[in-house]
Amino acid sequence: MTTNQGSDMMDPPAGKSVVGTSTRPLNELEKNVISTLDEDKVNDLAKCLFTLNNRHYGPIAGAYVAVCTIEGKQWCVGQLNADRAKPLILFEDRSLTHQKRPKLKQGA
Repeated sequence: MTTNQGSDMMDPPAGKSVVGTSTRPLNELEKNVISTLDEDKVNDLAKCLFTLNNRHYGPIAGAYVAVCTIEGKQWCVGQLNADRAKPLILFEDRSLTHQKRPKLKQGA
């Protein structure tokens, strides 16, 4: 069984094969975005992120994404996170409106 080294992560239940989760509460933006997602697919994503993060829980260094928070109007910077309850850490202070939409680099 994998135990969590960080103090802000819960250990998975004994005998269960589940990805761990953080004890930190979701911020308002994360609640709004994550609550609309399919729970089974979020769990599948968490397993993939856990593997991608070399079987460690928590934020994945350098793995940032633009997340649409209001369709066609507002985006937010997020960081991928190996956590079944919070696969994205959304930065509320990094929101962008339609006029300042994120631009992806060509060929990146």
